[in-house]
Amino acid sequence: MSAQPARAETTAATWMLIVALVTLRFALPLLTRQSSWGIHRDEFLYFAMADHFDLFRMQFPPMIAAIAGTGRAIFGDSVLAARVPAALGGAALTAVVLCAVRRLGGGTLGCLLAWLAMLAAPLFVRTSLLMQPVIVDQLLATVAIAALTLAAHEREPRWWIAVGVGLGLGALNKFSIAFVGASVAVAVLCDPSLRGQLRTRWPWYAVLIGATLSLPSVTGQIVHGWPFLQQMQSLRDGQLDRVTMSEFLSGQLTMLAGALVCVLAAVASAMRGGARERVPVIAAACLVLLMLAFHGKAYYAGPAYPMLVATGALALERLAERRRVVRYALPTALLATTIMLWPIGIPVFSPAGMMRYTSALGIAEATKTNRGETLQLPQDYADMLGWRELADSVGAVIARLPASERADLTLVGGNYGEAGALAFYRTRAGLPYPVSTAGDFWAWGSGTGSGRTVIVVGDRDAGATLGKLFARVDVAMELTNPLLVPEEQRVVIYRAADPRAPIAAIWPSLGPNWR
Repeated sequence: MSAQPARAETTAATWMLIVALVTLRFALPLLTRQSSWGIHRDEFLYFAMADHFDLFRMQFPPMIAAIAGTGRAIFGDSVLAARVPAALGGAALTAVVLCAVRRLGGGTLGCLLAWLAMLAAPLFVRTSLLMQPVIVDQLLATVAIAALTLAAHEREPRWWIAVGVGLGLGALNKFSIAFVGASVAVAVLCDPSLRGQLRTRWPWYAVLIGATLSLPSVTGQIVHGWPFLQQMQSLRDGQLDRVTMSEFLSGQLTMLAGALVCVLAAVASAMRGGARERVPVIAAACLVLLMLAFHGKAYYAGPAYPMLVATGALALERLAERRRVVRYALPTALLATTIMLWPIGIPVFSPAGMMRYTSALGIAEATKTNRGETLQLPQDYADMLGWRELADSVGAVIARLPASERADLTLVGGNYGEAGALAFYRTRAGLPYPVSTAGDFWAWGSGTGSGRTVIVVGDRDAGATLGKLFARVDVAMELTNPLLVPEEQRVVIYRAADPRAPIAAIWPSLGPNWR
């Protein structure tokens, strides 16, 4: 009679711990970031996409634009408009992992180990800082893999509905969810229980749900002539072709860091015949191999790992029951790793402090760009500096123009980061809405200005191109900052006038530029 209440108390305590850990996971990125760091280049693009939101006619999956629009509607032009959605994504991913641990039979220690392992991996910490499709991709892929794992473990085919929802919503976020879908399919074929469930109606409901949810992403591609394929070709030419196998594999180790102990525990348990680990290990192995085959960046394999952390934590919890030293040594080691590597995921120092930290840490990969260049700061951090100053400088240039030119002005950003920042800060800096030949911006057109006077933000080489398009080109201002990414370290603000052809007429030939 007394065993049942004790078990209920234990279960309740575990769920209370999960709630507390998820809440803390949400708060940590917001409370520990240093205030010098602003909005990221990519986030400016997503805010601009929200300005042009059209569910069935977006050039790329629309979910990130919807998230950005919601964040800005709540927090305005504050950096919190980007940071809170990202932190929520990190907390939601943690919640899925911890709930999976509990559902698969884990207890308090298993949940704590999984939580600490997720914190000890820069892969999951950095993504909870930045409002990008990456954290949503990790979250929704994990929902699908976790549901499939539970469908096999509990022999309950209704979990397939969550698989369909995860993959379908994932298609609204990133087309790379197709690789997760392929990996899930292989895992299904390798698991006898899941193969048997294919004879029920639930997997086919999942297919229907996933296909329906993905429709807005597909219709947008059809409307715009499949720009995703153009972007991927540009990405392959500029970045992906240089990704070697050794770089990819070493990147897995660097990004996982402390979480690697859980990943290895999951793999070892699966190799010994562990049923709970089989599905996530097979899915993860397939996803990593696919990313290797397609020269994906190291972080592209991120969705493979959260469920390995969950099942690995279960295996380590069982080990701790036999070897008590593990119960204390492992959490301590994970916590120490988290403290040491936390600044790699969250910028807790000022830019000067961050430079000293990365230099002392001695991890070259931490400051290497996706084009192989080495910076003074991690690339994501460098991409969070200088944008407000850029907008203010452009505003100062425009303020010096005659009123007649200001009333009919076209403002051009040289890349999506510059154009996005000018769009985001336009009210503050007194700017017209910018145009750009970069990606999505090019599809939004050449703006409402006549093009007789144009302010262009670009690099030193842009002057020669502008000279072919305008009779008069002057340098209005130059900005330099060695802490930024290479293309932003020296920015030139040009004033161009007397176009040789109407800007609207030549606009179709100027883009899109996917760099």
